[in-house]
Amino acid sequence: MTALRRIGVAAALLVLVVGGLVLSLRLGAWNTDRDEVTAKWAQGPSKFISIDDVPIHYRDEGEGPVVVLLHGSIVSLHEWDAVAERLKGRFRVIRFDWAPYGLSGPDPKGVYTTARAAELMDGLLKALEVEKFALVSTSNGANVALEYNRQFPGNATAMAFSVLPLERPSQDREIDWRLQLMLPFHKHLVPDWRSHLFYRLVLEDTTPDSFKPTAAMVDQIYDLNNLPGALDRQKSYIASNTKLFQTTDVAAIAETVTVPVLLQWCAYDTVISQTARQSVDRFTNTKVDLIEYDDLGHFPMWEDPDRFTADMIAFFDRELPVVATE
Repeated sequence: MTALRRIGVAAALLVLVVGGLVLSLRLGAWNTDRDEVTAKWAQGPSKFISIDDVPIHYRDEGEGPVVVLLHGSIVSLHEWDAVAERLKGRFRVIRFDWAPYGLSGPDPKGVYTTARAAELMDGLLKALEVEKFALVSTSNGANVALEYNRQFPGNATAMAFSVLPLERPSQDREIDWRLQLMLPFHKHLVPDWRSHLFYRLVLEDTTPDSFKPTAAMVDQIYDLNNLPGALDRQKSYIASNTKLFQTTDVAAIAETVTVPVLLQWCAYDTVISQTARQSVDRFTNTKVDLIEYDDLGHFPMWEDPDRFTADMIAFFDRELPVVATE
């Protein structure tokens, strides 16, 4: 066999292997198993409840004033593990996966929007007989929190935000070159699966170099987002959210907030496009306590949970007793 022919055979075999791999990924052969993922990530205090025929995964821990935690995109209630551990000694801490993320859903109505997430949140809190609470949120969870407050005013007695997308997230920020290569591959060839490396790079790309994502952080994102249909449902939510940013003044909803606000601004994050001061200025009907962290990025609850939670508790100590007596 000539050298040229050997090269041709090797190339053909490589094409067959790569083609077979891509086909298996597209057919869902590498998707995670829901029963196995549930057994792994819904242990201990996790519970499930059906709200408007949507299964909701939630945790309800501790005693005292109620604090509700809303996670951001691609993650789940486990984003708040470290914070919940620090809060539950003094507070009743409720957190849940809001569809289309985590183990909640699918929604038989097929509706994945910020408004729908707020409606399901209201159903969950009513089922848990919660009337008044402090509402803590981050990333797209902050949009859900603001929409909840708009639809159901008066229930949240204080609100805390870290990563707050009042404008469409930056579309021209620099991202890791490896992600730049992976994104078109997934968009065009393998839209329904992402690797551990992909999610590790996402975490590293939005946080300081000093932060090293743990294997558990990456595993939970990988396991939950690779459930059958998960990424397709997330795509539906992102499309609806993008349309809101393109066609409405999303930030105007901040004007409906009349309770005390804590803004824990993470300056290292490059996803959010507006500034801290621009964010504060949109809350025209309440006071905002602004804390700026130059060294924290998109996941402050993972990057420095001690400092992040301590500042949150200090805010609760200042504001919750005042609100409770009004």
